[in-house]
Amino acid sequence: MIDLLLYRKERIIYGITLRNAGRWSARGWTALPAPDVTIQECISMRTALALQLGFASDALVIPNQVHGTTLAVVHANTPSEPADGLITSTQGLLLGVTLADCCGILIWAEDQAVIAAIHSGWRGTAGKITQRCVLTLQERFGLDPSTLHAWLSPCASGQRYTVRADVAQYFPLTITPYRDEMFLFDNVAEIKHQLLEAGLYEQNISISGLCTIRDERFHSYRRDGERAGRMVAFIGILPNS
Repeated sequence: MIDLLLYRKERIIYGITLRNAGRWSARGWTALPAPDVTIQECISMRTALALQLGFASDALVIPNQVHGTTLAVVHANTPSEPADGLITSTQGLLLGVTLADCCGILIWAEDQAVIAAIHSGWRGTAGKITQRCVLTLQERFGLDPSTLHAWLSPCASGQRYTVRADVAQYFPLTITPYRDEMFLFDNVAEIKHQLLEAGLYEQNISISGLCTIRDERFHSYRRDGERAGRMVAFIGILPNS
């Protein structure tokens, strides 16, 4: 079994994998290959996640992430162009984004017919990828933002996420001066602010509140550098039984 944080809202299932240190591979459970983790190992770990969650073995879709703001609407598990967010209305499909300090934003409609998974580090947040996603859900699926729900995954917290002035300039509302020309950046607070601006109700936004740098249950690039694996924040519409 894969250790993970798992939540369910009727037919919507969502959450994030944990590090699973000492198991599955040299880096624990990780979605991406590395010098000490083979592609075949990653395929096996992705398959195990889908099956554990009650989906078909090939149901998990993970985009080729590039720290950008591109979104892709998908209907099957097919190779995607570079994207940092996925949207689907297909039941039985499991959307995932890989993380190791960036924030995963999982969104679903009140009627549980449309879901989205977004990867947002500081670049994605500066580019307002989450707001772009909400706008796409409005324009393409006719969804009222007030009917959307969002969950923000564990990520680098505002107490540990240090940036320099070149990054801090994009976030005047969520930056705190730190020391030695460094600043603390609260990515979660910035994303929540953008969701509220996009029209979501505050009571429909849930925040994990866990810090990947501090909490060793999670992979963290800022803590472990090149030794870090990659977690998956996932969301799916369970198929009808």
